[in-house]
Amino acid sequence: MRLSFLEITNVRNLQHVSIDPNPRTNFIVGPNGSGKTSFLEAISLLSNGRSFRAPDAKKLIRKEAKEFVVFSTVYSERFGTARVGFSKDTAGNTTARIDGKTQNRVSALAKLVPSISIDTTSIELIEGGPSSRRGMLDWGMFHVEHSFMEIWIHYRDSLRQKNALLKHSKSIKVSDLRHWNSVMARYGARLHKERCAYADVLEQQLNRILSAYFDVHEPVQLRYRPGWPMDQVPDFADCLNIKVETEVERRSCLYGPHRADLDILWQGTLAKDICSRGQKKLVLYGVRLAQIALMIERTGVSPLILLDDLPAELDQKNIKNVIRFLKEFPCQAFITAINDQSITDEILSSLEEHKMFHVEHGTFTETR
Repeated sequence: MRLSFLEITNVRNLQHVSIDPNPRTNFIVGPNGSGKTSFLEAISLLSNGRSFRAPDAKKLIRKEAKEFVVFSTVYSERFGTARVGFSKDTAGNTTARIDGKTQNRVSALAKLVPSISIDTTSIELIEGGPSSRRGMLDWGMFHVEHSFMEIWIHYRDSLRQKNALLKHSKSIKVSDLRHWNSVMARYGARLHKERCAYADVLEQQLNRILSAYFDVHEPVQLRYRPGWPMDQVPDFADCLNIKVETEVERRSCLYGPHRADLDILWQGTLAKDICSRGQKKLVLYGVRLAQIALMIERTGVSPLILLDDLPAELDQKNIKNVIRFLKEFPCQAFITAINDQSITDEILSSLEEHKMFHVEHGTFTETR
Protein backbone atom coordinates (compact mmCIF):
# COMPACT_ATOMS: atom_id res chain seq x y z
CA MET A 1 0.00 0.00 0.00
CA ARG A 2 1.41 3.41 -0.89
CA LEU A 3 0.42 6.98 -1.68
CA SER A 4 1.90 8.28 -4.93
CA PHE A 5 0.31 11.73 -4.62
CA LEU A 6 -1.19 13.51 -1.62
CA GLU A 7 -3.12 16.77 -1.44
CA ILE A 8 -4.34 18.28 1.84
CA THR A 9 -6.61 21.32 2.11
CA ASN A 10 -7.64 23.07 5.33
CA VAL A 11 -6.60 20.45 7.88
CA ARG A 12 -5.70 22.42 11.03
CA ASN A 13 -2.97 24.88 10.00
CA LEU A 14 -2.37 23.22 6.62
CA GLN A 15 -4.10 25.50 4.12
CA HIS A 16 -2.85 23.64 1.06
CA VAL A 17 -0.20 20.93 0.80
CA SER A 18 0.58 18.94 -2.33
CA ILE A 19 3.42 16.39 -2.39
CA ASP A 20 4.64 13.29 -4.20
CA PRO A 21 5.85 11.03 -1.39
CA ASN A 22 8.62 8.50 -1.68
CA PRO A 23 7.14 5.01 -2.02
CA ARG A 24 9.09 3.81 1.04
CA THR A 25 10.34 6.29 3.69
CA ASN A 26 9.38 9.93 4.17
CA PHE A 27 10.70 12.25 6.89
CA ILE A 28 8.72 15.37 7.81
CA VAL A 29 10.86 17.77 9.82
CA GLY A 30 9.91 21.05 11.48
CA PRO A 31 9.45 22.87 14.80
CA ASN A 32 6.55 22.26 17.15
CA GLY A 33 3.31 23.71 15.79
CA SER A 34 4.55 23.76 12.19
CA GLY A 35 2.05 21.19 10.91
CA LYS A 36 3.92 17.87 11.13
CA THR A 37 1.33 16.06 13.22
CA SER A 38 -1.51 17.67 11.24
CA PHE A 39 0.03 16.10 8.14
CA LEU A 40 -0.11 12.63 9.72
CA GLU A 41 -3.65 13.31 10.93
CA ALA A 42 -4.67 14.09 7.35
CA ILE A 43 -3.40 10.70 6.20
CA SER A 44 -5.27 9.09 9.09
CA LEU A 45 -8.46 10.86 7.97
CA LEU A 46 -7.99 9.51 4.45
CA SER A 47 -7.48 6.04 5.89
CA ASN A 48 -10.38 5.73 8.31
CA GLY A 49 -12.21 9.04 8.62
CA ARG A 50 -10.70 9.74 12.03
CA SER A 51 -7.64 11.40 13.46
CA PHE A 52 -5.51 9.43 15.91
CA ARG A 53 -5.47 12.61 18.04
CA ALA A 54 -8.98 14.14 17.87
CA PRO A 55 -12.14 11.99 18.03
CA ASP A 56 -14.22 14.74 16.37
CA ALA A 57 -12.89 15.20 12.83
CA LYS A 58 -14.88 18.43 12.45
CA LYS A 59 -12.46 20.10 14.88
CA LEU A 60 -9.66 19.59 12.37
CA ILE A 61 -11.15 22.08 9.89
CA ARG A 62 -8.83 25.06 9.59
CA LYS A 63 -10.10 28.22 11.26
CA GLU A 64 -12.32 30.30 8.92
CA ALA A 65 -12.53 27.45 6.38
CA LYS A 66 -15.83 25.71 5.53
CA GLU A 67 -14.43 22.20 5.05
CA PHE A 68 -11.28 20.14 4.86
CA VAL A 69 -10.42 17.86 1.94
CA VAL A 70 -7.78 15.14 1.73
CA PHE A 71 -7.14 13.56 -1.67
CA SER A 72 -4.65 10.94 -2.82
CA THR A 73 -3.75 8.63 -5.63
CA VAL A 74 -3.04 5.30 -3.97
CA TYR A 75 -1.74 1.92 -4.98
CA SER A 76 -2.97 -1.18 -3.16
CA GLU A 77 -1.51 -4.66 -3.54
CA ARG A 78 -5.08 -5.99 -3.43
CA PHE A 79 -7.09 -3.40 -5.39
CA GLY A 80 -4.59 -1.70 -7.71
CA THR A 81 -4.53 2.06 -8.32
CA ALA A 82 -7.37 4.30 -7.13
CA ARG A 83 -8.19 7.95 -6.48
CA VAL A 84 -9.37 8.43 -2.91
CA GLY A 85 -10.87 11.46 -1.21
CA PHE A 86 -12.28 12.34 2.19
CA SER A 87 -13.91 15.60 3.26
CA LYS A 88 -15.88 17.05 6.14
CA ASP A 89 -17.61 20.42 6.45
CA THR A 90 -18.52 22.61 9.41
CA ALA A 91 -22.10 21.26 9.36
CA GLY A 92 -20.70 17.80 10.05
CA ASN A 93 -21.34 16.37 6.58
CA THR A 94 -18.82 13.68 5.64
CA THR A 95 -18.00 12.46 2.15
CA ALA A 96 -15.76 9.53 1.25
CA ARG A 97 -15.05 8.82 -2.42
CA ILE A 98 -13.16 6.13 -4.29
CA ASP A 99 -12.60 6.80 -8.01
CA GLY A 100 -15.30 9.47 -7.85
CA LYS A 101 -17.94 7.19 -6.33
CA THR A 102 -19.38 8.19 -2.97
CA GLN A 103 -19.03 5.44 -0.37
CA ASN A 104 -21.79 4.60 2.10
CA ARG A 105 -19.30 3.57 4.76
CA VAL A 106 -15.93 5.01 5.71
CA SER A 107 -14.81 1.41 6.30
CA ALA A 108 -14.41 1.20 2.50
CA LEU A 109 -11.51 3.65 2.87
CA ALA A 110 -10.06 1.64 5.75
CA LYS A 111 -9.98 -1.49 3.58
CA LEU A 112 -8.34 0.33 0.68
CA VAL A 113 -5.98 2.62 2.65
CA PRO A 114 -5.01 0.82 5.87
CA SER A 115 -2.76 2.77 8.22
CA ILE A 116 -1.23 2.30 11.63
CA SER A 117 -0.02 5.20 13.77
CA ILE A 118 2.24 5.53 16.79
CA ASP A 119 2.43 8.84 18.65
CA THR A 120 2.90 10.10 22.20
CA THR A 121 -0.62 8.99 23.19
CA SER A 122 -0.13 5.43 21.92
CA ILE A 123 1.42 4.37 25.24
CA GLU A 124 -2.21 4.13 26.40
CA LEU A 125 -2.12 0.68 24.81
CA ILE A 126 0.09 -0.36 27.73
CA GLU A 127 -0.92 2.06 30.49
CA GLY A 128 -4.53 2.95 29.68
CA GLY A 129 -7.94 1.37 29.93
CA PRO A 130 -9.31 -1.64 28.05
CA SER A 131 -10.85 0.28 25.13
CA SER A 132 -7.47 1.02 23.51
CA ARG A 133 -6.51 -2.66 23.63
CA ARG A 134 -9.89 -3.78 22.26
CA GLY A 135 -9.44 -1.25 19.47
CA MET A 136 -5.99 -2.63 18.69
CA LEU A 137 -7.33 -6.18 18.45
CA ASP A 138 -10.28 -5.12 16.31
CA TRP A 139 -8.03 -3.12 13.94
CA GLY A 140 -5.94 -6.21 13.37
CA MET A 141 -8.90 -8.52 12.82
CA PHE A 142 -10.63 -6.05 10.50
CA HIS A 143 -7.62 -6.24 8.20
CA VAL A 144 -6.87 -9.97 8.35
CA GLU A 145 -10.19 -11.73 9.03
CA HIS A 146 -12.79 -11.47 6.24
CA SER A 147 -15.72 -12.31 8.53
CA PHE A 148 -14.84 -9.83 11.27
CA MET A 149 -16.73 -6.78 10.02
CA GLU A 150 -20.06 -8.60 9.72
CA ILE A 151 -19.68 -10.14 13.19
CA TRP A 152 -18.68 -6.84 14.77
CA ILE A 153 -21.56 -4.87 13.18
CA HIS A 154 -24.18 -7.41 14.31
CA TYR A 155 -22.78 -7.46 17.84
CA ARG A 156 -22.52 -3.65 18.02
CA ASP A 157 -26.07 -3.13 16.76
CA SER A 158 -27.58 -5.66 19.17
CA LEU A 159 -25.62 -4.09 22.03
CA ARG A 160 -26.99 -0.65 21.13
CA GLN A 161 -30.56 -1.93 20.96
CA LYS A 162 -30.29 -3.71 24.28
CA ASN A 163 -28.67 -0.69 25.94
CA ALA A 164 -31.46 1.54 24.62
CA LEU A 165 -34.07 -0.77 26.17
CA LEU A 166 -32.26 -0.86 29.49
CA LYS A 167 -31.64 2.86 29.73
CA HIS A 168 -34.79 4.39 28.29
CA SER A 169 -37.69 2.02 28.96
CA LYS A 170 -39.72 3.01 32.02
CA SER A 171 -40.45 -0.59 32.87
CA ILE A 172 -38.45 -3.54 31.59
CA LYS A 173 -39.32 -7.20 31.67
CA VAL A 174 -36.74 -9.92 31.38
CA SER A 175 -38.66 -11.25 28.37
CA ASP A 176 -38.10 -7.94 26.57
CA LEU A 177 -34.37 -8.64 26.44
CA ARG A 178 -34.50 -12.23 25.18
CA HIS A 179 -34.24 -11.37 21.49
CA TRP A 180 -31.25 -9.04 21.87
CA ASN A 181 -29.57 -11.42 24.31
CA SER A 182 -29.91 -14.15 21.70
CA VAL A 183 -28.30 -11.99 18.98
CA MET A 184 -25.56 -10.77 21.35
CA ALA A 185 -24.81 -14.34 22.41
CA ARG A 186 -24.54 -15.58 18.82
CA TYR A 187 -22.21 -12.87 17.55
CA GLY A 188 -20.47 -12.23 20.87
CA ALA A 189 -19.32 -15.85 21.04
CA ARG A 190 -17.91 -15.60 17.50
CA LEU A 191 -16.21 -12.28 18.29
CA HIS A 192 -14.67 -13.81 21.41
CA LYS A 193 -13.37 -16.81 19.44
CA GLU A 194 -11.80 -14.65 16.72
CA ARG A 195 -10.20 -12.26 19.21
CA CYS A 196 -8.67 -15.19 21.11
CA ALA A 197 -7.25 -16.67 17.92
CA TYR A 198 -5.84 -13.30 16.81
CA ALA A 199 -4.29 -12.63 20.23
CA ASP A 200 -2.54 -16.03 20.08
CA VAL A 201 -0.90 -15.45 16.69
CA LEU A 202 -0.12 -11.81 17.57
CA GLU A 203 1.72 -12.96 20.71
CA GLN A 204 3.91 -15.26 18.63
CA GLN A 205 4.66 -12.51 16.12
CA LEU A 206 5.28 -9.97 18.91
CA ASN A 207 7.97 -12.10 20.53
CA ARG A 208 9.63 -12.69 17.17
CA ILE A 209 9.71 -8.93 16.52
CA LEU A 210 11.01 -8.06 20.01
CA SER A 211 13.77 -10.65 19.73
CA ALA A 212 14.79 -9.91 16.13
CA TYR A 213 14.64 -6.11 16.19
CA PHE A 214 14.86 -4.91 19.81
CA ASP A 215 17.05 -7.56 21.46
CA VAL A 216 14.28 -8.32 23.96
CA HIS A 217 14.26 -12.02 24.77
CA GLU A 218 12.01 -12.10 27.84
CA PRO A 219 8.69 -13.58 26.69
CA VAL A 220 5.77 -11.14 26.53
CA GLN A 221 2.34 -12.72 26.92
CA LEU A 222 -1.01 -11.52 25.61
CA ARG A 223 -3.84 -12.88 27.77
CA TYR A 224 -7.34 -12.16 26.49
CA ARG A 225 -10.08 -11.66 29.09
CA PRO A 226 -13.53 -12.12 27.51
CA GLY A 227 -15.72 -9.60 29.35
CA TRP A 228 -17.75 -12.07 31.39
CA PRO A 229 -16.82 -14.46 34.29
CA MET A 230 -15.85 -17.33 32.02
CA ASP A 231 -14.34 -19.31 34.90
CA GLN A 232 -17.82 -19.39 36.49
CA VAL A 233 -20.00 -19.45 33.37
CA PRO A 234 -18.05 -20.67 30.31
CA ASP A 235 -20.89 -20.11 27.82
CA PHE A 236 -21.69 -16.48 26.97
CA ALA A 237 -25.38 -17.20 26.30
CA ASP A 238 -25.71 -18.82 29.73
CA CYS A 239 -24.05 -15.80 31.32
CA LEU A 240 -26.54 -13.39 29.70
CA ASN A 241 -29.46 -15.51 30.90
CA ILE A 242 -28.13 -15.87 34.44
CA LYS A 243 -27.17 -12.20 34.82
CA VAL A 244 -30.20 -10.67 33.08
CA GLU A 245 -31.89 -9.51 36.30
CA THR A 246 -28.67 -7.81 37.42
CA GLU A 247 -28.50 -5.96 34.10
CA VAL A 248 -32.15 -4.90 34.41
CA GLU A 249 -31.52 -3.65 37.93
CA ARG A 250 -28.44 -1.68 36.90
CA ARG A 251 -29.86 -0.69 33.48
CA SER A 252 -26.64 -1.48 31.68
CA CYS A 253 -25.07 -4.21 29.50
CA LEU A 254 -22.55 -5.51 31.99
CA TYR A 255 -21.20 -8.59 30.22
CA GLY A 256 -19.76 -9.38 26.81
CA PRO A 257 -16.89 -8.66 24.41
CA HIS A 258 -17.55 -4.91 24.77
CA ARG A 259 -16.17 -5.31 28.32
CA ALA A 260 -13.20 -7.45 27.28
CA ASP A 261 -9.55 -6.64 27.91
CA LEU A 262 -6.14 -7.86 26.85
CA ASP A 263 -3.53 -8.29 29.58
CA ILE A 264 -0.02 -7.51 28.31
CA LEU A 265 2.33 -9.42 30.60
CA TRP A 266 6.09 -9.03 31.02
CA GLN A 267 7.59 -11.99 32.88
CA GLY A 268 4.11 -12.90 34.10
CA THR A 269 3.24 -9.44 35.49
CA LEU A 270 1.23 -6.67 33.84
CA ALA A 271 3.67 -4.61 31.77
CA LYS A 272 2.13 -1.37 33.02
CA ASP A 273 3.02 -2.35 36.59
CA ILE A 274 6.52 -3.76 36.15
CA CYS A 275 8.12 -2.18 33.07
CA SER A 276 10.15 1.00 32.90
CA ARG A 277 8.98 3.73 30.54
CA GLY A 278 11.55 2.61 27.99
CA GLN A 279 10.47 -1.03 28.19
CA LYS A 280 6.82 -0.03 27.77
CA LYS A 281 7.71 1.83 24.57
CA LEU A 282 9.53 -1.21 23.21
CA VAL A 283 6.51 -3.41 23.94
CA LEU A 284 4.24 -0.81 22.28
CA TYR A 285 6.39 -0.70 19.14
CA GLY A 286 6.68 -4.49 19.24
CA VAL A 287 2.89 -4.94 19.28
CA ARG A 288 2.25 -2.49 16.45
CA LEU A 289 5.09 -3.75 14.25
CA ALA A 290 3.92 -7.31 14.92
CA GLN A 291 0.47 -6.33 13.65
CA ILE A 292 2.05 -4.94 10.49
CA ALA A 293 4.10 -8.10 9.92
CA LEU A 294 1.06 -10.29 10.57
CA MET A 295 -1.09 -8.28 8.15
CA ILE A 296 1.52 -8.57 5.40
CA GLU A 297 1.94 -12.30 6.08
CA ARG A 298 -1.81 -13.01 6.03
CA THR A 299 -3.00 -10.69 3.26
CA GLY A 300 -0.01 -9.50 1.25
CA VAL A 301 -1.12 -5.91 1.95
CA SER A 302 1.20 -3.49 3.75
CA PRO A 303 -0.38 -0.63 5.75
CA LEU A 304 0.86 2.94 5.77
CA ILE A 305 3.00 3.58 8.86
CA LEU A 306 2.64 6.94 10.62
CA LEU A 307 5.27 7.63 13.30
CA ASP A 308 4.91 10.96 15.07
CA ASP A 309 8.09 12.44 16.59
CA LEU A 310 9.98 9.15 16.51
CA PRO A 311 13.27 10.63 17.89
CA ALA A 312 11.45 11.87 21.00
CA GLU A 313 9.97 8.43 21.66
CA LEU A 314 13.01 6.16 21.19
CA ASP A 315 16.78 6.38 21.62
CA GLN A 316 19.09 6.27 18.61
CA LYS A 317 19.69 2.52 18.93
CA ASN A 318 15.99 1.70 18.78
CA ILE A 319 15.29 4.29 16.08
CA LYS A 320 17.77 2.33 13.96
CA ASN A 321 15.94 -0.88 14.88
CA VAL A 322 12.63 0.58 13.66
CA ILE A 323 14.30 1.80 10.46
CA ARG A 324 15.69 -1.72 9.93
CA PHE A 325 12.15 -3.10 10.22
CA LEU A 326 10.95 -0.54 7.65
CA LYS A 327 13.74 -1.60 5.28
CA GLU A 328 12.86 -5.27 5.55
CA PHE A 329 9.08 -4.97 5.24
CA PRO A 330 7.50 -3.41 2.10
CA CYS A 331 5.77 -0.49 3.80
CA GLN A 332 5.49 3.21 3.06
CA ALA A 333 6.31 5.21 6.19
CA PHE A 334 5.84 8.84 7.22
CA ILE A 335 8.06 9.86 10.14
CA THR A 336 8.05 13.26 11.83
CA ALA A 337 10.87 14.89 13.80
CA ILE A 338 11.55 18.33 15.26
CA ASN A 339 14.93 18.69 13.52
CA ASP A 340 16.93 16.81 10.92
CA GLN A 341 19.89 16.34 13.31
CA SER A 342 17.88 13.58 14.99
CA ILE A 343 17.67 11.78 11.63
CA THR A 344 21.36 10.99 11.38
CA ASP A 345 23.37 10.49 8.19
CA GLU A 346 23.89 6.89 9.30
CA ILE A 347 20.12 6.34 9.30
CA LEU A 348 19.67 8.04 5.93
CA SER A 349 22.55 6.16 4.31
CA SER A 350 21.06 2.86 5.48
CA LEU A 351 17.92 3.52 3.43
CA GLU A 352 17.85 2.65 -0.24
CA GLU A 353 15.42 5.48 -0.92
CA HIS A 354 13.75 8.25 1.04
CA LYS A 355 12.53 11.83 0.88
CA MET A 356 12.79 14.56 3.48
CA PHE A 357 10.34 17.45 3.72
CA HIS A 358 10.78 20.55 5.86
CA VAL A 359 7.60 22.18 7.15
CA GLU A 360 7.29 25.70 8.52
CA HIS A 361 3.96 27.41 9.26
CA GLY A 362 2.12 24.76 7.26
CA THR A 363 4.30 25.09 4.14
CA PHE A 364 6.15 21.99 2.90
CA THR A 365 9.50 22.05 1.07
CA GLU A 366 11.29 18.96 -0.19
CA THR A 367 14.90 19.23 1.00
CA ARG A 368 16.49 15.90 0.01
